[in-house]
Amino acid sequence: MSDYSDVSLIEKKLRDASSRIFTMSGNVGQARQVREYDSDRRKNLLAKYARASLKAGESAAGSEAIARSDPGYRAEFEALAAQREAAERLIATWEAMHVIYEAHRSMLSMKKEEMKVLE
Repeated sequence: MSDYSDVSLIEKKLRDASSRIFTMSGNVGQARQVREYDSDRRKNLLAKYARASLKAGESAAGSEAIARSDPGYRAEFEALAAQREAAERLIATWEAMHVIYEAHRSMLSMKKEEMKVLE
């Protein structure tokens, strides 16, 4: 049996989820940008490290192999990968918060209907 305290608790959880979604919105925008430009960022990084050997007359494939074997390239590439992973985690958390919000919204509607029936 439901009572007002159930409704009050669900409303609080709904407000908390809504607040968290709003708070995360700016960071989610940045995370989506990281996701969107990840491919370009990796290509630009490779070009940065391949440039010198290309200018020295190395073939494109050779320059790419040289660039990919550079420890600096690998370190920067891993940093980009970590940024992408963090972005994906944040987006997944934000989407999970939307699911929680919707679940609480449904529960609240159900409890309100139960209260009407009991009247």
